[in-house]
Amino acid sequence: MSVPIPILYEESHFLIVDKPAGIFSQAPPGIESVQERLIEQLKQRDEHHGKPFVGLPHRLDRGTSGVLLIARNQRALARFGQQFQSRKVGKYYLAVVAGDASSVDNDWQDYLRKIPDHPLSEIVPSHASDGKLAKLSVRILASSRAKSLLAVRLHTGRMHQIRVQSASRGLPILGDKVYGAAAITEPGVRKRHFDSETPIALHALRLEFRHPQNAKLMSCTAPPPDTFREFASGCWTELDAIVKQSMHDQHVAW
Repeated sequence: MSVPIPILYEESHFLIVDKPAGIFSQAPPGIESVQERLIEQLKQRDEHHGKPFVGLPHRLDRGTSGVLLIARNQRALARFGQQFQSRKVGKYYLAVVAGDASSVDNDWQDYLRKIPDHPLSEIVPSHASDGKLAKLSVRILASSRAKSLLAVRLHTGRMHQIRVQSASRGLPILGDKVYGAAAITEPGVRKRHFDSETPIALHALRLEFRHPQNAKLMSCTAPPPDTFREFASGCWTELDAIVKQSMHDQHVAW
């Protein structure tokens, strides 16, 4: 059996896991994913004779680590799906980007479109027929000429949104070979790395949502893994402070 997926919280209607970087959230049969690993993990743990229900109302990119919400039945999946669709879920990330972000705006708004026949996104003019609004808020935790540590709140959930919007501002996510500087200067690099299992400096720190049965406000935090801490070297004081705040405060204001 593969290394177990860490479970941060669990009850009958849902569970929350700490997704490792380098594995798909969901994938076709035969390709390793969090979903398939969890199915086997729960089947063995609970001695299921059938296939346990493991539904994903949202996904994280393969190279991204952090909080991933899992529904344990169809009703919970539908209710979580409604919350994500209506943008009622609080999605908070940490990112380490190349360059000094101290002068960037705190609110980013662009229009993104999915590139036809490719699992990639790009920024397009606001009048583009296939462009979709992409909004996020940024808080600069630490910055230097070499790199910056950002706290990010997603207001929309477009494909690769944080990666595309940060790269477009000259602040590519460290480790991101798809939207980083090499993707612009080296022909074919995107095609080679679009599904790379290499971790990138993007971590889903916190998720806020409503319980699918009683509508109680819930939140969960996943401390960054060692791979992210390596990206954030030199910013550990600021990193530890924001993680502590997320773990102990019922509400966070980013």
